[in-house]
Amino acid sequence: MTASQSLSYKIEEIFPLTPVQNFILDISRLTPSGLAFQQQYTYYLSGEIRPELVQQSWEIVVARHPSLRTSFHCEGTSQSFQAVHDHARLPFFFQDLRSLSEEARTAAVFAWLMEDSQKPFDFLVPPLMRLALTQMEDRLFVMTLTLSHLVFDGWSLGASFNLFAHIYASLAKGEEPDITPFPSMHDYVTWYRRRDNSEDIAWWQERLHDAVTPRLPFMNTQEHPGPVEADQIHHLVFTAEETAELEEAAKAMGVTLNVLYQAAWALIMSRLSPERRALMLTVAASRPVELEHIDQVFGVLIDGVPYNLHCPGDKKVCLWLKELRSLQLESMEHQYTPIQQWIQMGREPGKIPFNSYLIFENHATGEGEKESAAFSLNAAYMNSNLSFPLSMMVFPGASLRVAIIYSRDFFTEEKIQAFTERLREALKALASHPEQTLDEVSALALLDEEHLT
Repeated sequence: MTASQSLSYKIEEIFPLTPVQNFILDISRLTPSGLAFQQQYTYYLSGEIRPELVQQSWEIVVARHPSLRTSFHCEGTSQSFQAVHDHARLPFFFQDLRSLSEEARTAAVFAWLMEDSQKPFDFLVPPLMRLALTQMEDRLFVMTLTLSHLVFDGWSLGASFNLFAHIYASLAKGEEPDITPFPSMHDYVTWYRRRDNSEDIAWWQERLHDAVTPRLPFMNTQEHPGPVEADQIHHLVFTAEETAELEEAAKAMGVTLNVLYQAAWALIMSRLSPERRALMLTVAASRPVELEHIDQVFGVLIDGVPYNLHCPGDKKVCLWLKELRSLQLESMEHQYTPIQQWIQMGREPGKIPFNSYLIFENHATGEGEKESAAFSLNAAYMNSNLSFPLSMMVFPGASLRVAIIYSRDFFTEEKIQAFTERLREALKALASHPEQTLDEVSALALLDEEHLT
């Protein structure tokens, strides 16, 4: 479909992309597969499920959220833009595997997931989302949502599952669900583009002017020609007891689990830096409170937040973590800065020096019992394609979960397994020894050249 064909539908709104959307779109177009920033979320759905109502409920979710009816355009135009369509047809796939053995069912689901994960979206044709439902048993289904990061963030995904459950409950009772559309991203984009960020740029320049691409642990190579495609995933799961210990330790030091995790990753990187420095890219929610109804907007409302950190070996853990927490809070005051501006900073202007990406999913996921809809929803599997050699998605909860997404061009599976062990030990050492120095906890966690390469 061409741009003119996609615009043959009725268009409700046209407006520019956010800086983060531009970044995602540019990288997606550069990667050969076109799969960059495409993510696949799979859940177990258990209870008295009616597949036709699952499909209908998600179709209403798409109808209510303008971002899920949006196409993206860049070729042949002077400026990229997004167009909100009056409707979009949600692709839906259903299969019933109850006649197969348990082993065959599992194999069939994973074969389909891998096949689906290799299908890129056409950015001209909304929705940049598709739905699949597989019946495993009479009361057990596997539900998969595949989406482009161009149209959603973690907060939006969690909110959409809650909306799905609410709509499903209404339909199951024979009631008419609310179909009133939510606000689009238009006002947010307008606010962002009008904002004076000159002071923010100066603030970031001061902190990023000496940034260099860090040496990551266990990497096969530090250089790779062309765009990076990372689609391998490894999971690190902490027990409920381990998670509680980490949370209690962070609280005792006056910081959050987010700070503790970021500190562990920074400490590992710094051990391979002669200057004891660490550089990483993180994200933060971008929902300015002064915008009316911003909490109802579904979309990618996030900002990239870079950290160029010094990890002095003689600094006590508790003091360093508090400094990191203060820096996080201060960074939030300057986060509304287009990523295209601060990637020009650093020792090599114009070159993106970031080779790791950390996302701490500190929001509701939509999992759990849905009493009103008479079913439960639990995460089963996630597949993601990102454009950094190494990315980490951290999911807090009763048991802390970390999805480590990596590129085979830079890491082997064996090396990633070794990395997860060092990461686990770094977290434990920081949590258990707040009065010791960074050099001392690094020695305890075996964070040295021999154990990081």
